[in-house]
Amino acid sequence: MFRNYISVALRNILKHKLYSAINIIGLAVGLAACVMIMLFVRDELSYDKHWANSDRIYRLNTTFNPPGREPFVTTMAQGPTKHALKNFFPEDIEDVTRFNTMRVVLRKDSDVFSEILMWTDSETKDIFDFDVVAGDLHATLRDNASLAINETFAKKYYGENNPIGEVLTVNVHDLERDYRIGAVFKDLPHNTVLEFQGMAMIDEKDFENQVWEFTQWFSVNNFVYFTVKDGSSIEAINQRLNDFADAHIEISAATSNGEEAKASDFVKYSTQALTDVQLHPAAPSGGELKPIGSMTNVLIFTAIAGLILLIACINFMNLATAKSTQRAREVALRKVLGASRGQLIGQFLGESVLLACIGLVFGTVLVELLLPTFSSFVGKDLTFNYLDGLTLLILLGLVTVVGIVGGVYPALVLSSFRPAYVLKANKSAESSGSAALRNTLVIVQFAISIALIVSTGVVYGQKFYATNLDPGFNKENLLVVRNTSRTGASDKRNTFKEEILRLPGVVSAAFSSDAPSSGNESNNSVTIPGDDSGRSMLIGIHRIDYEFLDAYEIPLLAGRNFSRDHPTDMIPDPSQAEEGEILHSSVIVNEGALRRFGFGTPEQAVGRVIQVGLGSGVQAQLSIIGVIPDTKFQSLRSVMRPEMYTLSPFGFNNLNVRYQGNPAELASKMEQVWKSLIPTVPFAYDFVDEEMAEEFEAEENQSVLLGIFSSLAVVIACLGLYGLASFTAERRTKEIGIRKVMGASVFDIVRLLLWQFSKPVLIANLIAWPLAAWGMLTWLENFPYRIDEWVLVPLCVVAGLIALAIAWATVGGNAARVARSNPIDALRYE
Repeated sequence: MFRNYISVALRNILKHKLYSAINIIGLAVGLAACVMIMLFVRDELSYDKHWANSDRIYRLNTTFNPPGREPFVTTMAQGPTKHALKNFFPEDIEDVTRFNTMRVVLRKDSDVFSEILMWTDSETKDIFDFDVVAGDLHATLRDNASLAINETFAKKYYGENNPIGEVLTVNVHDLERDYRIGAVFKDLPHNTVLEFQGMAMIDEKDFENQVWEFTQWFSVNNFVYFTVKDGSSIEAINQRLNDFADAHIEISAATSNGEEAKASDFVKYSTQALTDVQLHPAAPSGGELKPIGSMTNVLIFTAIAGLILLIACINFMNLATAKSTQRAREVALRKVLGASRGQLIGQFLGESVLLACIGLVFGTVLVELLLPTFSSFVGKDLTFNYLDGLTLLILLGLVTVVGIVGGVYPALVLSSFRPAYVLKANKSAESSGSAALRNTLVIVQFAISIALIVSTGVVYGQKFYATNLDPGFNKENLLVVRNTSRTGASDKRNTFKEEILRLPGVVSAAFSSDAPSSGNESNNSVTIPGDDSGRSMLIGIHRIDYEFLDAYEIPLLAGRNFSRDHPTDMIPDPSQAEEGEILHSSVIVNEGALRRFGFGTPEQAVGRVIQVGLGSGVQAQLSIIGVIPDTKFQSLRSVMRPEMYTLSPFGFNNLNVRYQGNPAELASKMEQVWKSLIPTVPFAYDFVDEEMAEEFEAEENQSVLLGIFSSLAVVIACLGLYGLASFTAERRTKEIGIRKVMGASVFDIVRLLLWQFSKPVLIANLIAWPLAAWGMLTWLENFPYRIDEWVLVPLCVVAGLIALAIAWATVGGNAARVARSNPIDALRYE
């Protein structure tokens, strides 16, 4: 009997080639999408679970709540928290370590290179079990002149030779030292949020002149990880984090009611499990060691894979019920010969599972063909392991679920036919319930397709809007030269700038402490002289030179720019001042700072004075000489902050160059000038527009993937619609012949059939539009700068028109072919 079922199933597949092909193609595409997304999701969920202590490792995140500003959330913490955590939670915390990323200049023999290395504490070896292939990692991280490197780094600089004991000269900040290679560890796996190629021990004495790195409580530059002791819980630590902040951070500001403020009012700590970092971003502007994912994306793409497969199953169900009349006599004869309804249900479910298996075979072929491209696109090394037990179990589950979901209703319908009625009528009339179900399923298919089209449009629109948002300065034809504050470059940077200005095509050049989209968040506490409340405000700060506003083409709203004709514009060197001394200088502020200060209009603010601390007990009173518009200099994912710009001779990390002409030729000439003047420091530069666009690379990829999956959903839905249209035309052949004899034109017939399939699509629009709008409005809330809500209206209309046009194109061919047929042939039908 089982063999008979198989042979009948194969005979039906071969007999009805069109319907079988539609089902197999739809299932193959749906299953392939499911498998690839399954691999992607499994990889995302596997992050950092390979560490031996992964269930006990946590990270300390920091949120600043400055009055009058949006909270600033960062994935980092202050340098002193390393020692403070261990002392404040001795019974709960086992080990604490810091990771501090620094771009360094390496010198090997006569060659120089620019690399990124990680400064960390010796406890790192106890928290993370690195796979060491050579040397002693524990001893290396206890020596401030040793370096641990990964295999890629070792091969890059030493080839196949043993690097242990070799020496590299490292230049970072004002530290220049020979480091001996003490250990080599295997490259970190891709499924970890950590990323570095080399580690050096943190010796705080090496960075005494860079107090912000490890010793200041208001500077966050370190990723701080710790392990919880066995028997302790993270909840116990979380409950005391406010007490921890109050015990270690001094706040001099007063609250609005005159009471002394607590540190925890302004600085909030939170903990995050290491295994949660990849899919639960703590900071909206990023700040991780490398791009991470999000649980939202995982859920979105999982849902999309399920929806694509559901559309394929709907095709299966629709075509099976539509063709059920052609198998009515077979069912009736089987029942007459003694077949039970249960046997018939088993037969038809078996056929659907067989069809699903065939679809899986073709789907697997698609996976093999498309997985390398998909892996490259999502930035992962995904592999499809056929011998993996979980993978096989998931594939078996997919086939079973698809077979049952796609075949259960047709099986129930077919097995319910009454033999006497079918054999008496010589055919079976289709029930109204089956027709209504098919219409409902077509509506579901196109509702899903339309919602995906709308979602794709919104994601792409948001990406386009964000990357083309006016940042308040001209980001085109602007490049930033890095490393100008390095030892070996800082004493020659002014000469370098003069030489760059002589190059043809260079319009202007200016130094600055920061560059757009760098992710840096430099702030300074500001008070207003004469304010009896004693309140202080956290204001972003940029150190710039005279030509900065010209280079970025930032207009002045009031006042003037810094000028060499006004010597007091330059902030005096605080190291030359005595403790308690108040220096005087000038400052330019943006509109956001004016609102924060309460200084009124830009014209009214010119001449007002603010006071800032310069360190070592030295204060400076700065007179506002100019006001500029708000500029989105920081990440476009963050709310624009109040900022001030000072003229300072130190901390110039970048040279900003505005140019005309061919950028590649200019960069080549600039590199030649750099190497002739500064041979000991590598030349590095970035284009501002490209750096700002990279912030939304994830949305770019997301919009492309959504577009691909939406197209797949539409194609599968249209395959099913084509099959249904073909079946409908076949069933109504005699009706169409009679209509033509009665005088109906080809256009009338085509319009009749098109309207039959247009109604489900129009109803699908009414369902899809509100659901898609609600989902995308929720998604857009993640962005401080986003497209207007009204944009969803034309997007929904366009998506609906696209779906309707595709439906017409799909159905129109069949309709026109049948409408043009000879009525005599049609009346002979049946």
